[in-house]
Amino acid sequence: MNYANNKPTKLKKKDNNSFFSRWKRQIGYAWRNTFNDFSQHIFASLLTIFVIAISITLPTISYLLWKNANQTAKQWYPTPNLTIYINKDLTHEQTAELIVKLKSYPEVDQIDYLSRERTIEEFKTWSGFSNALDLLDENPLPAVAIVMPKEEAKKTVILHQLQTELLKLDGIDDIKLDDSWFTRLTALTNMIKSVVWIISVFMIIAVSLVIGNSIRLNIFARKQTIVVMQLIGATEGFILRPFLYSGIFIGLVSSVVSLLLSEIFIFQIESIILNVSDIFGTMIHLEGLLWDESILIILITMIIGWFSSLIATKKYLKITRIT
Repeated sequence: MNYANNKPTKLKKKDNNSFFSRWKRQIGYAWRNTFNDFSQHIFASLLTIFVIAISITLPTISYLLWKNANQTAKQWYPTPNLTIYINKDLTHEQTAELIVKLKSYPEVDQIDYLSRERTIEEFKTWSGFSNALDLLDENPLPAVAIVMPKEEAKKTVILHQLQTELLKLDGIDDIKLDDSWFTRLTALTNMIKSVVWIISVFMIIAVSLVIGNSIRLNIFARKQTIVVMQLIGATEGFILRPFLYSGIFIGLVSSVVSLLLSEIFIFQIESIILNVSDIFGTMIHLEGLLWDESILIILITMIIGWFSSLIATKKYLKITRIT
């Protein structure tokens, strides 16, 4: 009878001493220490979080500017093309054969042919010199073939090579490559991308230093507690865990605040961008962070918080270690 009554108690004690139960209690203890330390120093903790959030917001906003500038550049700039000026002495049959030759090149996707009659009509419409052109005895303008390259050929190097090859064909007087704006916009977006990377590197260093300094201050504030824990035989992992969780928690909250600040920035600047788009005669829609981009920022910040806390704790915990 006594054996039956004691059996559940022994099983309960065994369950409480299992690995999962001990791990659960240690995790709970570490998180309680993290939240207690946050609530006891709430002003300093919030100040640290806002400093980190602003540091994360700067590269995030720079990334958003680069992403929207890249999309806007593609929207504003048409496909780079080659404008071919055909010899005026060619007959219609020779011109048709030349167009067939142009279409045979693998880089060519489409050709828009403008006859001499159509080119002069276009010139009259856009130049405003229709009355002056009517005084001429013959049409001075040549026929034009506008070559649209394929997607994989929309590179300056490939287009220049194609321009050189096409100039060797008989019946072509000149070829103009309309890629000046494309080159400038590409250079501009690449410059913005480089600036984003530089700012991101500096901000990662700044976030690491801020979190490391915050953890260092927590260690010095709890120096006596750490000494007592070492005296009663606490392992280094048990002592480290609350500080590591504190770094993860600071990174998580800071990244969420940073995402909110980024959305506020997009909302505030959208009205300014709408005025600019009206001037350029195009619609520009600013795109914020996607879900996967937001999750990536949160994970990166949490990893930075954990790694910075680990380095700071390992370094400054030696000061409180008993020799």
